[in-house]
Amino acid sequence: FFLAHELAHQFWGQAVGWKNYHEQWISEGFAQYFAALYAEQRKEPAVFRDILRTMTKSAIDSSPQGPIWLGYRLGHIKGDSRVFRSLVYNKGAMVLHMLRRLIGDEVFFAGLRDFYSGFRFRKAGADDVRHAFERAAGRSLERFFDQWIHGSAVPRLTFRHQVTSSAEGPGQEVRLVFEQAGEAFEVPVTVTLVYSSGQQQQVVVPVAGAITERRLPLAGPLRRIDVNDDGAAVARINRK
Repeated sequence: FFLAHELAHQFWGQAVGWKNYHEQWISEGFAQYFAALYAEQRKEPAVFRDILRTMTKSAIDSSPQGPIWLGYRLGHIKGDSRVFRSLVYNKGAMVLHMLRRLIGDEVFFAGLRDFYSGFRFRKAGADDVRHAFERAAGRSLERFFDQWIHGSAVPRLTFRHQVTSSAEGPGQEVRLVFEQAGEAFEVPVTVTLVYSSGQQQQVVVPVAGAITERRLPLAGPLRRIDVNDDGAAVARINRK
């Protein structure tokens, strides 16, 4: 992981620089995420999942110390370099992963290539990153970047579900409901349906408002539902 991170700096931090200390996550957060991508491609799925869980916990624990945008000033007053690493490295990487899940792999990697080709041998800022992904996605991402890069809050979600008869035909469906208290974030959350047969079904729910609802047809009797078991959402989630 360490070697993959340092090699990634040939692209992020060296080929594409950062305008000022506010933008250091473009070097360290990007390199950290590319090390995670190396694990996703070359290791067992459980390894990638464990990396995400570790980075998410680190990001949540340190988020009250300030936003990613503060750069090297994070943890400076207390002399705690772990805060800087937790937010600029780990939270920066998780912001990229959540963006990928929000807009989809094809659009995410197209935006990434656009950003790299446009700023190779130049210095970039968060707005430049945002504009590249906006061009690829065909939608505004201003709210997403403002909350995750310039803000320090962590979304608080409440999850509940209900199994009912399907409105579309025979069988049953499950109603998934997420509620957000306070400021509403854009945060994609993995919901895993575990059936009595042992079969599993995963769906990513893009939570965006005060209430987000999703209905899914069921393939059989449910054993349980896991929420954010992959650790891919930087959020505090309670269940009703």
